[in-house]
Amino acid sequence: MFDFIKKLKKSQTNGWIVGLFKKPAPASPDESDRQMLARVARQFFWLFIILFFFEDLLDFAVEIVHSVFEILHLLIEFIEGYIEEILEHLLHTDHHQSETIIVNAVLLIGMYGFYRFVRAFPRIVRRLKRSCYAAWLKYKRNKLAYWQALLPEQKIKLTAAYLVGLAILLFWLTL
Repeated sequence: MFDFIKKLKKSQTNGWIVGLFKKPAPASPDESDRQMLARVARQFFWLFIILFFFEDLLDFAVEIVHSVFEILHLLIEFIEGYIEEILEHLLHTDHHQSETIIVNAVLLIGMYGFYRFVRAFPRIVRRLKRSCYAAWLKYKRNKLAYWQALLPEQKIKLTAAYLVGLAILLFWLTL
């Protein structure tokens, strides 16, 4: 039994499968042709998986969001129940009065939070724009530096690899 696991760990198939899931090394002009092809193949593999399972991935994301909201709703109900019991014991109120106090308090807290959010929204948007623009410029600079550092033969091989991957992807999409 353990022999099988040891052989599986040493096999090339396992290395290929693990290679699909490991974080790719950043592209460098010093990488070999095989490494470059593996990197491009990995990118197209994940693009293929995302396109092939798009609806399932979307359903999965919706289910996760739905579950989070359900858990939050249960948590809020739990907290509200305890606050209601505390109000009923401390202030000697009935159920309706406790509910009214809780709703008014939540509305006040919500309106104050909304006011603070509206005040902070322009600053948040400016910061987000700046961050996105800086990330985009960094990405473009890295890609340009990588492309300029490549030899002409490497540029041809890289372009051919992307064209073959794109052709296979378009062929699959038009089936």
